[in-house]
Amino acid sequence: MRKFWTITRREYAQVVKKKSFLVGLFLTPAFVAALMVIPALMASREPSQAETIAVVDRSGLQFGESFAASLGRYTLGDPPRPAYHVTGVHTLPPTDTIAYNRLFDSLTTAIVDKSLKYLLVIGPEAVTVDSSIFLVTNSSNFRSVARFERRLTDVLAAYRLRRSDVNLPVDSVLSLTRRLDLEVRDTKVATGQEETAVSFEVKYLSALVFVMLIYMMVIFYGQVLMRSVIEEKTSRIMEVLISSVTPFQLMMGKVVGLAAAALTQVAVWVVLAGSVSVFAGSMALQIDPGVNRIVSDPVILG
Repeated sequence: MRKFWTITRREYAQVVKKKSFLVGLFLTPAFVAALMVIPALMASREPSQAETIAVVDRSGLQFGESFAASLGRYTLGDPPRPAYHVTGVHTLPPTDTIAYNRLFDSLTTAIVDKSLKYLLVIGPEAVTVDSSIFLVTNSSNFRSVARFERRLTDVLAAYRLRRSDVNLPVDSVLSLTRRLDLEVRDTKVATGQEETAVSFEVKYLSALVFVMLIYMMVIFYGQVLMRSVIEEKTSRIMEVLISSVTPFQLMMGKVVGLAAAALTQVAVWVVLAGSVSVFAGSMALQIDPGVNRIVSDPVILG
């Protein structure tokens, strides 16, 4: 047994003292955090100035004017100022394809030249064919695209309701048919044992991160074990070791030593995650309470 622990300590010390271990100890959580935080920040980042948009309306039903007016609800900064600047609502007859092509080419050129950010085209069949409406842009601002979708949905729904036989005001029908954001609670929250619910998105992403960490660690430490065995066989150290210990003691010592190094790495990551969770307020970081519940749950971490 003493020889087994000697091999275990040697393998543990060999891994922990390497520069690659120390670099991976802090670089891996930084890399994972960057993958999670940077896309979220970029997707949710508010523009510093109003974004320009032009509208080409070929529907003949004044959808462009209604859409442009509905964008006034979005503002920037304090004092609030409009988040979108509509450079123009170009109303064209549905049959005038020559004027449309000329206007479309000039506006897409403006997008390429960065003097215009969005071009919304409302086609002649906008009421019945969704693909008749499309947005032209070289930007990937998910927030703005989602806003445009909601406003166009309301404009088209209001028109369809006015044409129907529903004997209610349009605003009342839109309120009655509004989208429901269903809140999901687990049994602890439902029975009052916990105050904070963990959303499905947080559970899904947390499981994905944990699985990827386990996968990366198995691959990394499996390669370390393989390289250690190959080096000892190549340098003929294996023959000397086998003359003093059994093959089982040798291999189990290596496995346990590497496992201890892996658990050391995980322990440091847990401490780092807990520190970020505890001091998030002082560092002006907004962390979902559900994430704190997962990070602080010893069963999940175990």
